[in-house]
Amino acid sequence: MKKILYSMLVFAMASLTFTSCEDVPAPYDIPTGGGDTPGSTEVAEGDGTEANPFNAVAANAFVKAGEGLDSKVYIKGVISQVKECSPQYGNATFYITEDGSTDKTSFYVFQVKGLGNNKIAAEDEVKVGDAVVVYAQLTDYNGTYETLKGTGYIYSLNGKTSGGDTPTPGVATGDGTKDNPFNSVAANAYASKLGKDEVSTEDVYIKGKVVSVKSQYSTQWGNATFYISDDGTATNQFCVFQALYLNNVAYTEGPTLAPGDDVVVCGKVTNYYGNTPETMKQQAYLVSLKSNGGSEPGGDDKPATSEGVTISGNTLTLTNAAVTAGDESITVNAEDFGVADTDQKGEALTTVTLSDGTTLTFDNNGETNGAKYFSKYKMVRVYKNNKVTVTGKKAIAKIEFDCDIYGGTTYVGNETATLSVSGNSMVYNNVFTGTSGGGVQLRFKSIKITYAK
Repeated sequence: MKKILYSMLVFAMASLTFTSCEDVPAPYDIPTGGGDTPGSTEVAEGDGTEANPFNAVAANAFVKAGEGLDSKVYIKGVISQVKECSPQYGNATFYITEDGSTDKTSFYVFQVKGLGNNKIAAEDEVKVGDAVVVYAQLTDYNGTYETLKGTGYIYSLNGKTSGGDTPTPGVATGDGTKDNPFNSVAANAYASKLGKDEVSTEDVYIKGKVVSVKSQYSTQWGNATFYISDDGTATNQFCVFQALYLNNVAYTEGPTLAPGDDVVVCGKVTNYYGNTPETMKQQAYLVSLKSNGGSEPGGDDKPATSEGVTISGNTLTLTNAAVTAGDESITVNAEDFGVADTDQKGEALTTVTLSDGTTLTFDNNGETNGAKYFSKYKMVRVYKNNKVTVTGKKAIAKIEFDCDIYGGTTYVGNETATLSVSGNSMVYNNVFTGTSGGGVQLRFKSIKITYAK
């Protein structure tokens, strides 16, 4: 009897051992995707070229490796699930696998246009079971491997292309300087390297032909949103988002944009939501505009902020050139101004007296909104055309505001702001010249005042 029990125990242990051996990991990492379970026999195929596109396994591996993501590649597969096919937005989102089944490794194709880089025109333009080749940049979006929004389109659908035109990956040119601007490929690559909603610290120059205009220059908004590329086609286009007009001012009059126009743009760029390279909202402007076949109106190069007003990153500096800075200074946080904001909706500011006797006086200067302190954010907000007068216990050489960055916007006030100096007083005016909106607020968390010798 004991022998029988012993034999049964050995048999059970052997069974458990063999079961465990079957749990050996697959020979590749399971990528993120549409929730599919990859089969153990799948292998990566393709090199991302037109002649040899990636399959889903290879596309996932390419993203995971993290190299070459600033270039477009080809991906092939069969649609296993359509998440959205939208004529309203002109793009489609779907998953592809090797054979269209949902038990294979999938790759997420996010918001790509249709054949020929044209907008999706019908809700059934792509369907489950369609064989596709997609041409796009790829990205890792918060752990999901997918095509980069705004960069891709369907190159082939069930063997049909748009007529044989082969897109080229594009060559990045330029270094972003005034004398050697980025082209659209280089601009996309430069902005794509930024973190989610990160804004470049430096202004860059970008040149190209207008592909399309999403929102035209008008006196209502004073800015425009449009796309540019090397040749005026949508291939490798770059988004210029809410850029101001020539001379870095809001539009009031002058030529507007049309496809084919040659432009140069200057300003900061951002990686919006981590997947959309573009110029930063209202922090870029037209340097020159040459109408297609026409003349070339050119603005002044980027006008510096008014004399004595300097913006660098998130620091606004006011400088009194008539005096020499000494060693004496005072730094005060906005939360130490002693202003009560009991309802946390912002407390209007009039005069704040610092510990050394220097005063800050706030004036709404005829505007409905005046400066306020917000205890919730521990900062002061100064709105359009508001004035801040700093009267020192002695002459002031320099004032530095440490400003807030939120949602991709650096709140350092308008570049049209002015400074005037009289005696021991320096007067900052957050001048706004637009016909609508409020420009950029000055939101500061602390202030440092350096006195003259």
